[in-house]
Amino acid sequence: MINLLKRYRLSLIAAVAAAAAVLLYWPTLSLPVIYDDLLHIRISHALTVWSVWLPTEDFGFYRPLTFLPMVLIKSLFGYYPSQLLHGLNVAGHALNVILLVGLSWRLWHDHLRAFAAGLLFALFPFSYQAVAVYGHNVHPTTVGLILLGLHTYLYAREAGTRRRIWWGLTSALFLLSLLSHESAILFGAFAAMVHGNQESKIWRPNFRRGWIQPWMVFLLLGILYAVGYQFLPISRGPQAAAESGVDLWMTTLYLLQAGAYPLTWFAHVLPNVSADAIVLGGTAITLALIAWAARTRENRLPLLLGWGWWGVASLLIALPLPTLYLLHGPRLLYLSAVGLALAWPVMLVEKPPASRLSRTYSVLAVGFILISSGAFVSDRLRHYQQLTSPIQAVKMVMSQQPDDQGVVVVNLPQWLAPPRNTYAVGSELVAMLGNYLFAEEIIVENVPGDHHAYSVVVPDLLGSPAYAYGVHDETLFIGDAAAKLPIRSDWNMAGSQLFLVQYPEAGPQTTHAGGFKPADSPDARIASFGPYQLLDVSAMLCDGPVNVVTSWIEDPGDLIQPTHSIFVQLLADDGRLIAQADGPLLGLRTDLIELLPNWVIEDRRTLRPTEPGQPAQLLIGVYDFASGDRLPADDIQGMPLAGDAYRLPISDCETNSR
Repeated sequence: MINLLKRYRLSLIAAVAAAAAVLLYWPTLSLPVIYDDLLHIRISHALTVWSVWLPTEDFGFYRPLTFLPMVLIKSLFGYYPSQLLHGLNVAGHALNVILLVGLSWRLWHDHLRAFAAGLLFALFPFSYQAVAVYGHNVHPTTVGLILLGLHTYLYAREAGTRRRIWWGLTSALFLLSLLSHESAILFGAFAAMVHGNQESKIWRPNFRRGWIQPWMVFLLLGILYAVGYQFLPISRGPQAAAESGVDLWMTTLYLLQAGAYPLTWFAHVLPNVSADAIVLGGTAITLALIAWAARTRENRLPLLLGWGWWGVASLLIALPLPTLYLLHGPRLLYLSAVGLALAWPVMLVEKPPASRLSRTYSVLAVGFILISSGAFVSDRLRHYQQLTSPIQAVKMVMSQQPDDQGVVVVNLPQWLAPPRNTYAVGSELVAMLGNYLFAEEIIVENVPGDHHAYSVVVPDLLGSPAYAYGVHDETLFIGDAAAKLPIRSDWNMAGSQLFLVQYPEAGPQTTHAGGFKPADSPDARIASFGPYQLLDVSAMLCDGPVNVVTSWIEDPGDLIQPTHSIFVQLLADDGRLIAQADGPLLGLRTDLIELLPNWVIEDRRTLRPTEPGQPAQLLIGVYDFASGDRLPADDIQGMPLAGDAYRLPISDCETNSR
């Protein structure tokens, strides 16, 4: 058994590291398509398997491999399954972990360092955006092609008569990586560093034996591609162009923070220490660790590879990109993370023979980095789930509605940020919608059916929790009587469902508040409360809470006041009040809604008893919360109702009676 484990040790550690990546990012499979997913879907609609290889003027980059999978998936399934898209990203990240473990072992034949490199890359904190959002699939894809190309590069140098095959594969992978992301122009630089580590020496030209090396060819081709790229007919980065200005000091701090990430993680527990001090202090300690590791000659080339990789990859994004764009894009650090994953094990894990104290230090140091990084990524993914919870709520409800029902979302979140950044420099916000996207896109691409959709902003309902958030700002703003929520008559008169998003301390919470529909028989009222006509009501006890659905028609006129609200009271069998749910219809002030003639408001609420007792009866009425006075209530015969309230017995989930 021991011999078997030794024989397959490399495969085992690669599998464990890849499994760590999959387990960490598994929650992303439940996310809808979000953020740049929607932009890429919008562009993909006009592409075919053939046209995808041409420059797309609507897109700011030439990256055919960004859209090819989406075109193929749409042709196979007819839509874009979110689980499949996110699953592809997670699988790509896991495969990259395996390739990195293999590359580390091939260069240095140290299983422990290879294992540490794989785990550090799998859990690298700034990778969460690149893996969690399929629209950023170019980053895992490009890194995977580069790593695979470096493997074939090494095989080509080792192979005998089959060298042409391996060089051909390397060239093909290099070309594909360029078609995935322009950062692949660095392949020649990476190959040069890998080349030097394989030979265990820094390459020096020998003019008598021929000084041209294979990596030089790829480096030259990368430079030529970068020059030719400038003449492609593309719109030059729509997102990045919106952010102007380069702050070299802030950009430098951000990149140094990523390089010293195990140490700059402490920024959130040192809130009174400046970001500059945290980053520069962490960088100083990192440099000391590099110097300590470099005292051993055999560590110098591995350190050169790791930090050289990080340096050139960081420089590539630092030079052309505005600082603000960089600070909001941790996905851009995915490529440089490969270098950090190779460098830090060299600094922390001594090669055997090592003392027991040294091995203990290595395990504790690497363990701390893995735990802190994994916790950070897990927290960011939790924010993604919170942010996209409105879409999941809409999807669940609309799956039970006709396909032509409309969707109205009030205060749809656009981005979410933690109360305090873990890292001092940069923005750790979680984005769902950008200014270049529309609310209807996210509904159309995530909710089955043909649902017209739009969102509105109601400032009255926005809270001030400890965390920061933003609502979708390409919406209809309703904040006064002159700007009301219209009920659209062009939705085939089928009606619409309304969802309220609120922002308590625990995170965004979405309520299906009800909806709008044309009345079948507007005169069939069961009770009147001044200008409010109650058409129907049901109250069902379902495993604890009581679900109440009421249908109302409003008589137009000046009698409707913005201070009007309905009350719903739940009484026990002994007459005690055990739950209450007061508030305006649909949770919106009456003066913010402009109904079409004879349209019904269907209001939904859930009452959870706060006192002991068996729910027995429901009381419904209308009152003015400014004065506390109830509006007079009459039954269908026009007779006054006792207490100006309509009374209804509670039903269980298996029955539905009034």
